[in-house]
Amino acid sequence: MKRVSLGDDADNKTTDEQQDVQLSRRKFLSSAGAAVVSVSLLGGGILASADAWAKGALDKHASSTLLLMARDLFPNDDLEDIHYAKIILPMGEKATEDSSLKKQLNDGASELDKRSMKHFGKKYIEVKKEKDRVVVLEEIESTEFFGTLRNAVMMGIYNNEELWPRFGYGGSSWEKGGYLHRGFDEIDWLKG
Repeated sequence: MKRVSLGDDADNKTTDEQQDVQLSRRKFLSSAGAAVVSVSLLGGGILASADAWAKGALDKHASSTLLLMARDLFPNDDLEDIHYAKIILPMGEKATEDSSLKKQLNDGASELDKRSMKHFGKKYIEVKKEKDRVVVLEEIESTEFFGTLRNAVMMGIYNNEELWPRFGYGGSSWEKGGYLHRGFDEIDWLKG
């Protein structure tokens, strides 16, 4: 067993604030392993909760399909999946009480798979290239299902004040006297 000192040993003085901790190799490895598992669970927490998203309204596959469709509808490499999941989650919860929405979402996910199988021989979530998935989305863009998800995702992303800074949007100026003295002549948000 080795003794590991926590604190500054520059002058080899021991103070009441310094503590010696006995740390065996086994304890260190088990602690490090637990830390890795904890971090990976926290990082994938929202995706792990996909199983419980709709508590029976949507199965895991339908939830994953809708999440990927949401990302394909409004792709943004700077947004993590959690922001898309925060849109799909309430839809799944609402679907537990609204049988027509439940049917629409489940049937829509099945239709995406059916059309993906026709074009690529695999389910929608198995199609790796976004441009290939867009081919499938274009085929269903006139359906009520597509409109429902498109509107929910659009409002869920662009109406989310938490995300506005990522888009360079400072929010409504009406409450602050309008844009004349706040942002009227700013174009630094324009990339080019």
